[in-house]
Amino acid sequence: MILEIDYGNTRLKWRLLDSHKMAMIARGASCSVQKLVNDVSLYTKQPIRFCRVCSVRQAFDNNVLTEFLLRCFNVQAVYAVSDLKLAGVTNGYADAAKLGVDRWLALVAAYKIVQRSCLVFDFGTAITVDYVSAEGLHLGGCIAPGMQMIKAAFNSCTQQLAGFEFDVSSSSSVRGNNTQSAISTGVATMFKGFVQEHVAQAAREWEADFQVVCTGGDGGFVSAVTRSALFDEDLVFKGLAIACPFVNGV
Repeated sequence: MILEIDYGNTRLKWRLLDSHKMAMIARGASCSVQKLVNDVSLYTKQPIRFCRVCSVRQAFDNNVLTEFLLRCFNVQAVYAVSDLKLAGVTNGYADAAKLGVDRWLALVAAYKIVQRSCLVFDFGTAITVDYVSAEGLHLGGCIAPGMQMIKAAFNSCTQQLAGFEFDVSSSSSVRGNNTQSAISTGVATMFKGFVQEHVAQAAREWEADFQVVCTGGDGGFVSAVTRSALFDEDLVFKGLAIACPFVNGV
C-alpha cells in the first residue's frame, strides 16, 4: 500500500492507495500524528510500502511524523519540496523553495489536468490563489485568511462574538438580520469578493482562455462565482504523486 499525507496547519489529511492498481482504499483527516497512526492502522492488513508527504509544518513536526511512521509502519517518509520546474511548470518565485509546497503541488496538478492557463484556488486554513500561464509559467499568487483563521480572530479578539459557529457556504444574502447571519454574510461577501477579483483579473489577462480550478474544504465559494470552475478535492495529492512517484519495488 501507499500512504499519502497532506500535513497542513490544522489537520493531517491522508489517503491509502493500492500500490498495484493505484485505487484508493481509504481516506481521512486526523487531528494529530498519533491519531493519524491509529486511523491508518485500521486499514493496514497489507504493509505500507511507500509513504509520500506534503507538509507545511516546521522541521520538528516533520521529524515527529517521520519517527512515528518508521516505528509504527516501518516506512520512511518521502517529503515533497517546491522545485524550480516540475511536469512542465516553472516556479515563479525568485527562491523556488519559498513557495508553499501545498500551493506548488496544487498548481502543478491543475496545469497537468487542464493543459492551459489556469487560476488555482485552495480554500483551506488560508485561502490561496495562483496564476499559471498557458506555457506553464507560474505568475505568482495571493494569500488571504481562510475560515479557520477568521474564526480564531473572532474568538480571540471579540469577546461577545466568541464561540459563534457560522456556515458562510449557505449564505446567499449580503445582509443578516441577527448577529450570526450578519457574520456569515459578511465573511461570505469577503470570500466571494476575493474570488471575483481574481477571476476578473485573469479574464483581463487571458480573456476567456483559462480554466478556474479549486480545491479545499470551502472551495464552494469558487463555484458560486464561476460555475465553470473545476473542483478537485485531491489536487494536492495528485501533485504529490507527480513530485514523489512510487517506483515498484522501492
